[in-house]
Amino acid sequence: MNKDIGIIFDFNGTCLFDGKYHDKAWKMYIEDLAMQPVSDEDVKNYIVGKTAKEILEHFLGYELTDNMINQFSEEKERIYRNLIVKDDLQLAPGLESFLNYLLLAQVKRTIASTANLENMNLYFERFGLDRWFRWEDVVIGAGNIPLKPHPDLYIAAIEKLGFTADKIVAFEDSESGVKAAYSAGIHHIIAVTGDSKNSGLITRPGVYASISNFTELNPETF
Repeated sequence: MNKDIGIIFDFNGTCLFDGKYHDKAWKMYIEDLAMQPVSDEDVKNYIVGKTAKEILEHFLGYELTDNMINQFSEEKERIYRNLIVKDDLQLAPGLESFLNYLLLAQVKRTIASTANLENMNLYFERFGLDRWFRWEDVVIGAGNIPLKPHPDLYIAAIEKLGFTADKIVAFEDSESGVKAAYSAGIHHIIAVTGDSKNSGLITRPGVYASISNFTELNPETF
């Protein structure tokens, strides 16, 4: 493998197939907050793929301040964290082997994720991510950094790795993530579709390959 490249991983939906846990957490939280049942059809139409603002304002029926959205979202995240711990969720198939290969090949790598601090702390502890990633190189959705599809997370991650954008390969699972990576100058993006099932990502600018999970990668020819 070429050591003169850096690799940036999105996390949720890419390294961890946890979409259904986020959806379930929103369903449980909204039912408690709005005191109304949330059907599977409601989840499909008003939760899956929606922002926290869109979800909350739809079910509550009024506009929320940023502070309220952040507060409600963190309460939902606590439910999500309990769910993935209870179900003993594991990393995406093939990821550990791929990360071990990158480690032995001395290929620089990091994470650029919209996950909050509490969630990323849990991921590092539960999955032993410090085997492969340096915490100080990880860029997350904390503070005032604009989130995807803005390129800021990726720009920061590129700087952490010390490469120019043309030497970076990014793994992403979402439309907003692909747009963020491409806007940051990354034109070598691999779509991971095992959680989102979004086969259309292969047509997006910058995406040159699509995999359902990391067992489909051949590191020797990567």
